[in-house]
Amino acid sequence: MPEFSRRTLGDLALCALVIAGSIVLFIGASTLPPPRFEPLGSAAVPRILGGILIVLSVIVAVQAVVARNSESEPSPERPAAIPYRGTMVLIALVVYVGALDFGRVPFNVATPLFVLASGLAMSRLTFRHALFFAALGLGVALLLDWILSTFLFIRIG
Repeated sequence: MPEFSRRTLGDLALCALVIAGSIVLFIGASTLPPPRFEPLGSAAVPRILGGILIVLSVIVAVQAVVARNSESEPSPERPAAIPYRGTMVLIALVVYVGALDFGRVPFNVATPLFVLASGLAMSRLTFRHALFFAALGLGVALLLDWILSTFLFIRIG
């Protein structure tokens, strides 16, 4: 089986697993009691998370199918996978969670640094990529902080 077929099947299998996990989230959220005092209730976060996961899985699946149909054989100029990059992202994730939990680093500081570190671990180390991932991390942190505090009444950090 050619490399691009394995990649496409791997992407589609991962998407199917994520969608199955989202269905489990929806089933679990349906068993939670209805809200009494808060506006959204305790089932809101699992439902929102499940919906986001399904949307992102569909996007990845569509991209995998489109890339499979548009490419007859693997492109030789595509960079080879470097195994330590995944390890670097895992280390960044552990440091991020530790900084939030044990170090009490504010969410709006730790999240942009995590997005920057993981983004640079997955791409080339250039100033342009660093600026992009720093801006993306700051935007994600501010947007998540606003959504959680405004709609879910949750303060992080």
